[in-house]
Amino acid sequence: MNFRVFAKSFMLLVAAALILYGTSGWIGKATGTDVSFLNDAWRLVAIAVGASLLIGFVYPSVRGIKQGDQLLAFVRRHVEQNGQSFAVSDAVLVTALENGRQGARIRVQFPNGLLAEGVIESYAGTLTPPTIRLTEMETR
Repeated sequence: MNFRVFAKSFMLLVAAALILYGTSGWIGKATGTDVSFLNDAWRLVAIAVGASLLIGFVYPSVRGIKQGDQLLAFVRRHVEQNGQSFAVSDAVLVTALENGRQGARIRVQFPNGLLAEGVIESYAGTLTPPTIRLTEMETR
């Protein structure tokens, strides 16, 4: 779930719910229809909370990955120290050079300018950026 999208949609929908609640009498008179469902503020706020949660969960999947987004890539490398070889895994933020969806292959760029290609594994979570599994990488 994208917390930032959830928070923005929550504030917007709660504000809309409260405005509808406050103007429900006027709306009913102006349109000549029964708007009794607008007379319960808690019901409108509950609908706003539910819609905000839904938007927060669905938005990353609908949006996908856009050019310029930051993704988390795990880079494996071998380090030799004092005659011993160690396998090290680093987490590096890379920049997407193309748009893509989960499972798609896109090109990315490392902070040092090197290019790589990988498969999008997941979209952004509540506290985590989207992740990519690197398949090909340029070396210097």
